[in-house]
Amino acid sequence: MNATSERIIRILLTALLVAAAIFVAATAYFLRLAKTEYTFFTTFVSVTVLHLRLRHTLSELALLAVSTAALVAVAARGDHFPPGAPLCLTCVGLASLATLAIRTVWSSNDRRAVIAWGFVAGLTMVCLGWVIPSMLTWVAKANPKGFDLYLYSFDASLRFQPSFLLGKAFLKWPLFGKVSNAVYMAISSIYMFVFADILLRELKKAKPIFLAFLVSGPLGILFYNLFPALGPGYLFGGNFPLHPLSASAIQHLRLEPVRLFGFPNAMPSLHMTWALLAWWCSRGAPRWVRAVTLVFLIFTVLSTLGTGEHYLVDLVVAMPFSLMILASFSFLSAWGDAWRIRAIVFGFAATVLWMTLLRFQPHLFWISPLIPWTLITLTVAAALLLESQLAISSARTVTSPTRPKVQEEGPAEVLRADARPTRISARQWAQKP
Repeated sequence: MNATSERIIRILLTALLVAAAIFVAATAYFLRLAKTEYTFFTTFVSVTVLHLRLRHTLSELALLAVSTAALVAVAARGDHFPPGAPLCLTCVGLASLATLAIRTVWSSNDRRAVIAWGFVAGLTMVCLGWVIPSMLTWVAKANPKGFDLYLYSFDASLRFQPSFLLGKAFLKWPLFGKVSNAVYMAISSIYMFVFADILLRELKKAKPIFLAFLVSGPLGILFYNLFPALGPGYLFGGNFPLHPLSASAIQHLRLEPVRLFGFPNAMPSLHMTWALLAWWCSRGAPRWVRAVTLVFLIFTVLSTLGTGEHYLVDLVVAMPFSLMILASFSFLSAWGDAWRIRAIVFGFAATVLWMTLLRFQPHLFWISPLIPWTLITLTVAAALLLESQLAISSARTVTSPTRPKVQEEGPAEVLRADARPTRISARQWAQKP
């Protein structure tokens, strides 16, 4: 293919991508999702984070601003679809996705792989944000009752109720609550931020990291069916967070599944899972990237509890669950690597064991507060230890030198008929007829 034909094909593909972006922005179904589903427009925001991390130049910002304004003009339709924050954020992400696709078409060969993976990751994230609400609806229909009382009982057995304490703090300091809530909604952005940083530095390492994030969502939704629960905000409704039950009342509470309205997506916490995966995968990144990721991890812990979306034990169980996901996709380590196998086995076993104890032995935790605190400490410590050893093992596998093949200038040995080597001198070799 000559240069002229290749250029014509690129121009046609660019025109097709621009037309596709305009068509999507003008579609009523797309606009309705952007208006009603927060997971939809937040995933589009994460695409913009990915885009600007890969190409953070003034010209790229200007191009993004112009294309966003054009898409908002196409999408806005009077009072039915006003140009509010969700619609504008969705159009920013759509513009970033289209820009990444066009950059893939026009990039040089040495740059195309990175941009192409960025586009694929962004498109996959959008599809995931579109599918997840339907999957959660299916979980809610399959599990009309949740085990919230069991999780609430465990949290109270710690002799304090963290969700209610942080919920009160959010009411006392509204700015603290708003920032935490924003972090909770933007959890996909931090993972895409870390993925883009790794993508710029090491493409081979970035691929399994994205796959780990991609699989963790659907797999976590399958685990929701094992222990459906919604969160203390749904259990108490308007009484959260100002009116918790007393410890004595909870201890003698009859535990049974209860019917609540909402998505049973508490156990294990996928928000905590994604924040942990982002933090663990950012190892080796620049310090400022690690700092941003750590801030997101801390605020994720605070927001999941203070918003009433999760119990503390949801976050604890997310530790071994995250470790299982990370180890399963640590492709830089061999499948037979001992630390990788230990991490997978511990992650799966600890996740299932926690769910079993919470469901069938809830009164065990009330014997003494030492029991739940010890179990939490052991779970967190073991998960952190195995993750660190897995990282060391992966780094050792990558940096271990391969033994080069020795090429001799002259044959130093010949094989006899019985295949046993016999050493001869260089003069004897030279005198051979």
